[in-house]
Amino acid sequence: MSGLKQFSAQAFSRRRFLHVGSCSMLGLGLADALHAEAINCRHTPSATNVILIWLDGGPATIDMWDPKPEAPQNIRGEFKSIPTSVPGVHVSELMPRTALAVDRCVLIRSLHHNIPDHLPGAQYVMTGNKPNAALEYPSLGSLAGHLLASSRGMPAYFTIGNVPNAGAGFLGPAFNPFRVANLGEKDAIDLDGVTLPEKLSRESLSSRRALLTTFDRKFRSEHASADVESTLSRFQAEALDILTSDRIARAFDLTREPDAMLDNYGRGPLGRHVLAARRLIEAGARFVSLSAPGWDTHAGNFTALRQLAPPLDRALAALTTDLDQRGMLDQTLVVCGGEFGRTPVVNRAGGRDHWSRAMSVLLAGGGLRQGHVHGATDERGFDPTEAPCTPDDLAATLLTLLGFPPDEQSLATSGRPVKLAEFGKPIREIIG
Repeated sequence: MSGLKQFSAQAFSRRRFLHVGSCSMLGLGLADALHAEAINCRHTPSATNVILIWLDGGPATIDMWDPKPEAPQNIRGEFKSIPTSVPGVHVSELMPRTALAVDRCVLIRSLHHNIPDHLPGAQYVMTGNKPNAALEYPSLGSLAGHLLASSRGMPAYFTIGNVPNAGAGFLGPAFNPFRVANLGEKDAIDLDGVTLPEKLSRESLSSRRALLTTFDRKFRSEHASADVESTLSRFQAEALDILTSDRIARAFDLTREPDAMLDNYGRGPLGRHVLAARRLIEAGARFVSLSAPGWDTHAGNFTALRQLAPPLDRALAALTTDLDQRGMLDQTLVVCGGEFGRTPVVNRAGGRDHWSRAMSVLLAGGGLRQGHVHGATDERGFDPTEAPCTPDDLAATLLTLLGFPPDEQSLATSGRPVKLAEFGKPIREIIG
């Protein structure tokens, strides 16, 4: 359907226990699930929003952000390096549009870790904490949804596509993302989130709010306190706001964008998803993660990248330029990366295998130092030689930009206090 006149999904995985058409559960379950009380910031944030573009499978960043033109052929690969808008900084010829926007970006070339496996590697990068069998850490998006105040009628945290390890972990299911499966050719959307049953109109839903009081009385009498009363009232109101608001529908309606903007971002899936992410942030979301699949290039790496890189290059350049022109770049942090890099040496199948010892991440906006390259790898791209940093440090940096010191504690559902990024230190050199 064009636009999105109503929420079309029938499933609701983050709160499957809740049936929106049930008045009793609407009163307690949804309001309780939406209880995302933000703790006080310890310092003024430079970023208030985040867009994370996840290159699922692990991108060959030696062929994108950290070219090695002087290395042997079986390392440097098939692509030339080109200059960027920052003197002395080169990237792959696959990224010509982004090259012109590097003066608005930060390139981290010295990120590394020791988990060259997809699932735990993604978990490490997405949470900023090494996987732990005893504790499931929340994704950075869930942390943002937990820590930052949400906008009325708009969930704080969305995922678009199959984003790995995007859940709330020890924070509990209330802080899982609102999952969007796909934006189709005509902006049809499969939203695994809040939905109104077909026979329940917004008017009918609003009228049921009066009936809700009857179902609440027993709970309120047994848990009587001013805090409970005010909290329930507040989050019941927020629950109803989301269900009756059309802000989500409008944000996903890409037909509201001029043709030139659709062309700038690209009309394929990635371009449309990145544009939708910008629209969600503009509408009041705080953290949007989207997945770009296909980057696990064990074979035919160069052929694959000729297909994968141009849509990413177009979308990234369009996003940074668009945010800048709208006055949103200073407040919106853009992050682009994957779970690891790929081997410097090309294998016999013309591919590159898993390599977590050295990888690159592109950042932009959100109070970062513009036009900066952080760290370096050796002449063959095997290991960092300058300013090495880890996913813990990257997470600590993001949290710092959002106004939260990484050693601040959050409570797990068990009541256990856990540091946000226990072993990470902010990368001060890239903070403007």
